Amino acid sequence: MCTSARTRPQLKPLAAALIAALWSLPALSEDTLTVVGSSGDADGLLAKSTRSATKTDTPILETPQSVSVITRKQMDMQNVHSLNDALRYTPGVAAGQWGGVSAFDQFSIRGFNYGSTGFNDQFLDGLRMNNGVVYGFQQVDPFLLEDISVLRGPASVLYGLASPGGVIAMNSKLPVAQSIRHVELEAGNREYQRGSFDFGGKATDDGRILYRIVGTADTKNGQEYGTSARRWALAPSITFLPDDYNKLTLYARAQRDPRMGAQTSLPVEGTAKYNPNGKLPTDAYPGDPHHNTFSRRQAAVGYSAEHFFNNDWSVLLNGRYSENTSKYHATIFGGLHQDDMRTIDRAQAASDEHFNTINLDNQLHGRFSTGEVDHQLLAGMSWDRFNGHANYAGGAASPLDIYDPDYRNPVYGPLQDYQNNRIMNTQTGLYAQDQLSWQKWRGTFGVRHDWSSQRNTNLMDKSDRSRQRDEATTWRAGINYLFDNGVAPYFTWAQSFQPTNSTDRNGRMFDPSRGELYEAGIKYRPTFMDAFFSIAAFNLTQDKTLATDPRFPQAFVQDGKIRSRGVELEARGQVTEQFSVIGAMTWQDVEYTQYSDRDVVGRRPLRIPSRYGSLWVNWQAPEGTAVSGLGAGVGGRFSNGTKGGTMENQFSTAGYGVMDAEVHYDLGHLLQSLKGGRVQLNVDNLTKRDYVTSCFTYAQGCFWGAGRTVVGKVIWDF
Repeated sequence: MCTSARTRPQLKPLAAALIAALWSLPALSEDTLTVVGSSGDADGLLAKSTRSATKTDTPILETPQSVSVITRKQMDMQNVHSLNDALRYTPGVAAGQWGGVSAFDQFSIRGFNYGSTGFNDQFLDGLRMNNGVVYGFQQVDPFLLEDISVLRGPASVLYGLASPGGVIAMNSKLPVAQSIRHVELEAGNREYQRGSFDFGGKATDDGRILYRIVGTADTKNGQEYGTSARRWALAPSITFLPDDYNKLTLYARAQRDPRMGAQTSLPVEGTAKYNPNGKLPTDAYPGDPHHNTFSRRQAAVGYSAEHFFNNDWSVLLNGRYSENTSKYHATIFGGLHQDDMRTIDRAQAASDEHFNTINLDNQLHGRFSTGEVDHQLLAGMSWDRFNGHANYAGGAASPLDIYDPDYRNPVYGPLQDYQNNRIMNTQTGLYAQDQLSWQKWRGTFGVRHDWSSQRNTNLMDKSDRSRQRDEATTWRAGINYLFDNGVAPYFTWAQSFQPTNSTDRNGRMFDPSRGELYEAGIKYRPTFMDAFFSIAAFNLTQDKTLATDPRFPQAFVQDGKIRSRGVELEARGQVTEQFSVIGAMTWQDVEYTQYSDRDVVGRRPLRIPSRYGSLWVNWQAPEGTAVSGLGAGVGGRFSNGTKGGTMENQFSTAGYGVMDAEVHYDLGHLLQSLKGGRVQLNVDNLTKRDYVTSCFTYAQGCFWGAGRTVVGKVIWDF
């Protein structure tokens, strides 16, 4: 047994009692209040504020941090079907690292890869979405979302354990007073079909009960030969407004993925590098179409309760219980024969995984003044528990000629268990934040203390148990100045805290890694157009990262340090009556400044680009013309490529550029009886570009980018 922590104080009962006491207090004022609670105020491409960055209703212009909000309108316009799709036009985010693989959301923020196990850096409705250990990743269909916020830079003061690169904060579609009657039908290439609906509004005449129910289902063939994916998701919710001081929202979500396509890679030679047999087609599949089981079941129930004592003080209580079950048994790529450069080794991989999570976040909000300084206070407590079981087995599989595959009569060996673990992770955090306003100055200051515990039991050898307890304090400070013309320069400093899940060659678990950010930037919200522009320069470091043990390559040592510094540009909004834009550009210099192998110092981490950007331009025909109701958009994305292989022996992947397009027509301009109808056509990868998104080692292979997709959609709002 390995432990490296001090005894954690028993704070949860005390905090719970405090919240209960606050809840029971009588209202301090008889003023009529309007109970609200939304993630932002975005009706179009531009969100003016977001709760995700500060957990308060703060304008983005006054937030001393890089924040991008992907609105519902942007997701609809670009017809996104995954989180990777939604993040493609966001600065600082390199999305879609696994190309056409849609079972996982794989991306990097400011040079730090995501997809860690146990604790994840994605949040839904302010609560963490935990990942499993092997293939049990949580995923939310984007049709169920109202918006997505990308917080770039450490966010540990508000969210606890997190990567220094930033976090993704998603917000669900929840009840609103406005009537919603929305239906979509889609069809496209690869036999893609999808139906979706979104209904909501007042359940009672007085508007004291609101409801919403959102659902979607789709079926499609995968990019790889012989693979397919199926999904359905349902998210009902109800809000009670018994009086002007209280609001209670109850919600549930069920999502089933009976088939999830393929998630295996292809040989380096034939994708990223030359192969005398030619380039592999993008639909090449190294597995077995008849031996590919990958399914996932997700379910969650939650609540959000808000009570206003008066116009200045309130409490907000959030909680959610989630379950995730995944099953995987497939044939995967295992290396290319160097003698003929066409035969690949293969192996079986199998995993059954189940976990459940409880996530709580309780907040006290208050406003007061000290002299000429106004304060917006936030104090909170969060608690997360992950309880899971995962096994992993492997076995032999017959080789395959990847250039002329014959999937008949494969030969498989028996499966051998490699891993069978039970995991229990918990995190408790206490945090406080003060947002100060004095004349045109704004300051944001926060502090948080976290206690985390990780327990791992090897069920194949129950004497093999490990436990690690960690605690850390993180700080945040930022300041900005608001000019009358909409310019707001800012500076911020922030820290992060992230436990590790690995051990050294002696079985000892490592200390948490720490991150630190220095960032300066300028935000600009013009007074003469509905648009937003920003530039940010940052220097971000993470110490105590893991590196390969030079004496024992199968294990790690904790002596790595990564530095990421760069510049990000963003532009979005309505620049003229007919044209809107979404633009992003990122330059980042990411390198190891410390590593066990000194030859690695100065090298870029694997699968991280140094330059990437995007631009989307949308046009809407003017009213009163012959083409009224017609609109179109075109976008481009590029990356200068990444590094594959190992840190000691790297190779480069080529840069690429991809174009997307959209055209739509509002049918009400054709016939008044068709008002509320809309037809839309989206094409991703318009020029059918073949490109590699990322590579692992030679034995693990590379991923082709997503090929051309063509989707037509009929939308009806009534």
